[in-house]
Amino acid sequence: MLTIPDLIDLDRYPLDRPGSVAFAELVAQCQAMHREEDCANLTGFIRPDALTALAVEARDLLRNGYQKSQLRTAMFDQGDPDKPEDHPAQRIFREGSLQLASDQIGNTLIRGIYEWQPLTDFLAAVEDRAELYPMADEFQALNIIQQSHGDSLPWHFDVNHFTITLLLQASEAGGDFVFVPDMRNGTEVDFETMQKIFDGDESQIRRPSRNAGTLTIFRGRNAFHAVTPVAGKTPRITAILTYDERPDCVSSPRGNTFVYGPRVEAIYRLRREASESQGT
Repeated sequence: MLTIPDLIDLDRYPLDRPGSVAFAELVAQCQAMHREEDCANLTGFIRPDALTALAVEARDLLRNGYQKSQLRTAMFDQGDPDKPEDHPAQRIFREGSLQLASDQIGNTLIRGIYEWQPLTDFLAAVEDRAELYPMADEFQALNIIQQSHGDSLPWHFDVNHFTITLLLQASEAGGDFVFVPDMRNGTEVDFETMQKIFDGDESQIRRPSRNAGTLTIFRGRNAFHAVTPVAGKTPRITAILTYDERPDCVSSPRGNTFVYGPRVEAIYRLRREASESQGT
């Protein structure tokens, strides 16, 4: 099995040397990218000769993925009854993807990267957090998502303050990561800009260049973001790595059921029934 030095270009990205000048410079570089570009892209994070192994592993795992095709708003719901019909929060989009939850990924190469402590520590340093932990949620912690021809990830905000993605395989065309920074501050959402985006105004949209093997760090809770429709025979495959300042951070059964579908809904139902049975 390939080891971390086989997978990650530690010559270019010295995550294994905390306390070194090179490590400090890398952290400062990423923080500068956050300030200037609102997104830190680490191109070539995965060694070129390791990309094939990671992509093959992902494609293998995705045979058991959840084929998602659902309608939702940018706020991850079916609309807000307190808002008028023409409000941007009421706009419905179709999300299409093939998705793997964390409990389906097992002891794999991508799991090894996700749980590698120096990566966690590096991300904490970039985000200026005292400590980070891999998310404790059995379904959300680590995900692999594939978008094939015609699939897209519509506009949305993330729940977590920052988002880490690793592009394992780029599509032939389309599949661009696009975002508009600082459109949400706490509970306040810039719906005026959202409406402009939905009306076709691309003046504020950023479209960073990303190749397979790129690790991306961005503030997904505040940035409005999407993946444009994929075109061609080669699907786009991305790993989503989720960390939190709390070691016990989990999502709600309702939230996970919405994201991961019938399989996860059945898991929660069986647990609930078992708990009720033991209580009688």
